[in-house]
Amino acid sequence: MEAYEVVRVFVNKTVVPAEPRRRGNPGYGRLKAVRLMVYSRQVGLENDTRVVEHLKRHPEALRGLGFRRVPDRTTIGRWWRRYAGLLNKVFEWFSKLIRMLAPTTLLVVDSTPLIDYDLEAKWGFTGRGPFKGFKLHAAVNQLGLPLKGKVTSGNRYDSPLLPSLVEDLEAEYVVADAAYDSKANRRIVRRIGAEPVIAQNPRRGLRKKPKHRKLFRKRYLVEQFNGLVKNHVLKGCWTMPRGLAKKASMVTAGLISLNTTAVKAILEDEPSLRKVSR
Repeated sequence: MEAYEVVRVFVNKTVVPAEPRRRGNPGYGRLKAVRLMVYSRQVGLENDTRVVEHLKRHPEALRGLGFRRVPDRTTIGRWWRRYAGLLNKVFEWFSKLIRMLAPTTLLVVDSTPLIDYDLEAKWGFTGRGPFKGFKLHAAVNQLGLPLKGKVTSGNRYDSPLLPSLVEDLEAEYVVADAAYDSKANRRIVRRIGAEPVIAQNPRRGLRKKPKHRKLFRKRYLVEQFNGLVKNHVLKGCWTMPRGLAKKASMVTAGLISLNTTAVKAILEDEPSLRKVSR
């Protein structure tokens, strides 16, 4: 099954609700727009110019996505900002579908830097030192698939974002590193019915040893996800546009494209989801 066929099967009218009728030129419609944005990340097109060139060279993909003619580059550029909220809703829909197909037993939370020198980029810090750019905060399940994701400026701390990454989710355990160590975060995790497995921050002093220390090894799931999504899905696309809004939409479309491939793999009973997602 070609990439555009996968996108058309999963990104359909059930996922993208119909628009209210309006007078004048109906345009392309947001269903086609969302399909194209997800497809651009599915095949690794770095910017809007590459998208237009690709569609001109592959008319079968153009028709498969539901278009009769190739959209203008500036039109595609506007879609990234206009449909940012819709992309988030589509990502939430795929998150629910994955939780239905593979019930969540484990959540692993972490952030990864998106190095960039955009005017809106900020200086932040990781274990490897300072960087300038943005951050992708994500919560992945036991299969390494993203269930929640959020893009912020690089200077945002990780700890305050944990509640938004686990809310409305169910799991037995939530694993996170010492950046998320706080009493408030532990209360939030227990509130969703999970047990917090959060590393102790040495700056807070010595305390009793945490339970389930072996589960800390499961952090490799989010580390693999970070490498996979940045190197094989996003491919540095966030450095092309200007502004956090468009960059965040591109990252969200990348997470959707990863989950569409993963859903297909789950339905086909593919043992290696990570291999298929690549």
